[in-house]
Amino acid sequence: MENKSSNGWKFFALLFGALLAGVVGLYVYKQQNPDYDPWEEPWENSSSPVDLGLAKDAEEAKEAGTEAAATPEAA
Repeated sequence: MENKSSNGWKFFALLFGALLAGVVGLYVYKQQNPDYDPWEEPWENSSSPVDLGLAKDAEEAKEAGTEAAATPEAA
């Protein structure tokens, strides 16, 4: 009869131990990686700039726009 009543505290002891181990693991991980933010976008935390080619596309559109504008004036 004593075995059945002792199973309840064992469950809660294991649950509490697992939660405590998780909190300690998270603390140690944050000590090792202080700058890591899983919710931050990857390009915001990049140490090297990435060329997305937006400036080049804007220049090409601008050149295409001036050529199209110049064509009706010449005609």
